[in-house]
Amino acid sequence: MTPDAIDACLAWHGGYVGLRFQLDDVLATHHGIDLDDFALLHRLADARGEPVSLATLAAALGASRSALLRRLRPLEKTGLVSGAGAAAGYRVALRPAGLRLLRVAGENVVDRWTRAAAQSAPLTAPTGLPGAGAA
Repeated sequence: MTPDAIDACLAWHGGYVGLRFQLDDVLATHHGIDLDDFALLHRLADARGEPVSLATLAAALGASRSALLRRLRPLEKTGLVSGAGAAAGYRVALRPAGLRLLRVAGENVVDRWTRAAAQSAPLTAPTGLPGAGAA
């Protein structure tokens, strides 16, 4: 990897970390969730009320099933999602309270993203850089 590619990669990473911090902060302050919870709820909303298998959800989020179960427990306890089944057959669905929270939190995510995008270069994958290879 060339120095230019490394600099571009680190700049992209720095932008991601900064935006991630802002999104985690606004979501925690106003909604009691973080960006990973928001992504999980959003994936469940894509299922339009149908339960999603833990394996499918874990693959979509790039998480292990055990890590996903640890993340789901607090969301179940607060009534945002429901889970049923045993072991490999465990399925998760978004509850009405989760959908309401997702809609309101989504407004904050869009607002924060819009402000961040206006203040900096867009967060795009660094392609076409020397040593980075074409995508």
